[in-house]
Amino acid sequence: MKRAAIAFVHNRRSERNKRGTADIEAVLARYPEVVRLDFDGLTRLHDIARDLARLAPALIVVNGGDGTVQGLLTELLEHRLLSPLPPIAILPRGMANMTAADCGLRRRGAGALARLLDNARCGLLDRFVVHRRVLRVDGLEGGQAQRGMFMGALGITDAIHLCKTRAHSLGLKGELAHFVTLAQILWGLARGRRPPGMLEGAPVAMRFEDGETREGRQLLLFATTLDRLILASRPFWNGLARPFRLTAIRQPPEGLVRRALCVLYGGERRPLPADSFFSRGSARAELEIASEITIDGQFYRPVPGRPLVVTAPEEVRFVRC
Repeated sequence: MKRAAIAFVHNRRSERNKRGTADIEAVLARYPEVVRLDFDGLTRLHDIARDLARLAPALIVVNGGDGTVQGLLTELLEHRLLSPLPPIAILPRGMANMTAADCGLRRRGAGALARLLDNARCGLLDRFVVHRRVLRVDGLEGGQAQRGMFMGALGITDAIHLCKTRAHSLGLKGELAHFVTLAQILWGLARGRRPPGMLEGAPVAMRFEDGETREGRQLLLFATTLDRLILASRPFWNGLARPFRLTAIRQPPEGLVRRALCVLYGGERRPLPADSFFSRGSARAELEIASEITIDGQFYRPVPGRPLVVTAPEEVRFVRC
């Protein structure tokens, strides 16, 4: 297999790729330096990652959604297949694309891909590189630690399931689906109503590298290395210059609905009740939690009786142009 300047990982099953990729194919035909690797459900990401190791490309382009990026990062980083890891450009063609909204290409069409490949051909990619650390979550069933940019639990997983069953069933996608789901949740909480079996919270114990501990019933919890989440929100604070941010909201929360804008869009210091709203930066967190978690939209379960260990040991270069 020859060395490639650019590797193009194409997920045929990603939401927007299902509608047709003739425009993408036309762009790729103009760049013979691009080697395409198809992920279609028959080929595993494990095999794609090993093909990338043999190719040793100068750039990896991922045509897919958050789950494709998450799986590929897990394979490449956990097995140390490429060192150093080349820059990664995300063409956002999945359902949610939260990772790409923060550190991927700004648009999802063929024009964005052509612009990226032109810049790569001209040696101009360095001016578009952004750096993000990647979470490592250990203590999951199956034995393998998982990588990703966002880990969530409790109300976060409930919201994802709610989005899939309600917003997506109405044909809503992306940020519009996120907005409708968030509005439904806040409206329900304001009226004292919750979706059946959801948003009930659960006991969580947290331990951090500096000895801080926190225990209690939480409504939601998440950790992330992204700078912005859905709807360009920044629901984290007190965390400058740390590898990742962790936020937890107690169940029941004190005035969550009326404080929603402050939680989502406040600054590094926020006038929020500390016993209900907790956020900090961290290098290592141990989480005792029994329920399923999500990592970039993929679902996993913790090993019973074993804490999840969350770190962010590596920094990855992403191309945003």
